[in-house]
Amino acid sequence: MSDLYDPNKKESDGPAPDPTSVSSAGGLPPGAPPPTPPANGAGGAPEPGLVADVVPNEEAERIPSPGQVNGTAEDRIRIGLWGAPRSGKTTYLTALPIAAMQYQRHNEGGWNISGMTHEANAFLAQGVELLTRQRAFPPASMGVQGMAWSVEGPEERDGLFRTRRPSFVLEIQDAAGEVFRHDHPQQPQLVGHLARSHGLIYLFDPVGDAQESTESLAYLDATLRQLIAQVRDRGELVNGRLPHHVSVCIAKFDHPDVFRPAVEAGWVVQDTVGSQLPRVPEDQSEKYFRWMCEEFRGSNARLVRDALYAAFDPRRISYYAASAVGFRLNPQHVFDYRDYVQPVAVDGTLRIRTSPVPINVMEPLIDLESRIHRDRRRGRKRR
Repeated sequence: MSDLYDPNKKESDGPAPDPTSVSSAGGLPPGAPPPTPPANGAGGAPEPGLVADVVPNEEAERIPSPGQVNGTAEDRIRIGLWGAPRSGKTTYLTALPIAAMQYQRHNEGGWNISGMTHEANAFLAQGVELLTRQRAFPPASMGVQGMAWSVEGPEERDGLFRTRRPSFVLEIQDAAGEVFRHDHPQQPQLVGHLARSHGLIYLFDPVGDAQESTESLAYLDATLRQLIAQVRDRGELVNGRLPHHVSVCIAKFDHPDVFRPAVEAGWVVQDTVGSQLPRVPEDQSEKYFRWMCEEFRGSNARLVRDALYAAFDPRRISYYAASAVGFRLNPQHVFDYRDYVQPVAVDGTLRIRTSPVPINVMEPLIDLESRIHRDRRRGRKRR
């Protein structure tokens, strides 16, 4: 089985150059005499360690523009991805290109995601291969990896008389959940990225929250305190709160330990057309999160809700019942409540039974981009 791109594996660039030797670009150390020109003034082999002259009349190469390399400062959006261990952060990222492909099934227009580097493209391609052909979940992240993806959206109305086509570079960090603990050596690096981010995607895992080792509050509280301190020291708090837009994803909506209680509590409706997928209505999603924290999980989950409400402007938070792989559909590609569980254990490894249909994976990102765009139009830019 092919693995996803390893966020900790770095290609070796060889030993660092000796500053006292001739550089690989043909330069000379400070104070060295100029080279002796070749005999007869032209032609002949170059001196050892020097680069031959450029071929005459060859067109000079210009430096790449910022847009060619990594997007302009105006169109770059930094998104922080946050969640406890095994909350599904890497699976969420892996499912994003699939969700982008499928977006046009239920909405007008489609979205495309491509990597800004070879490594980012490899992560996307290998992730799609893993979920769709191998029907397997990606391995958990083991550190902190930054990625940049180009995101292109369909034309949409932007005001009364003009339209726009969303096109931006998404900068995102994929970090192991353990990094969010207060005693992890990489936590300062991660908190710095979150502080500089324009928006945050927070994955709340109701299944993992029931276990002490992955309880959400343990991976939220310390990071949130450091985040507030960094933003405060930069003078960027707004009315004492963090300025970020936040998408809270209540993860693993497809898991029977989450889905069945939500159905029995009356939070779930079902489409009557297409694949007849279940969903939590958009206007009920915040109440669904509150129910999840207060009644379904209780205990310290209530403090997760309270901490988010205290740290961020509630008007800047949106909520989604989400699943990276979705429900198992029957051969007619329709949801069947008698047999909807997607993951199944095969030889001790979880496999996906049918092609994934992500639920609310692309939508939180689209919503964040739209809100950040509105802020920029109103002149409220963040660094």
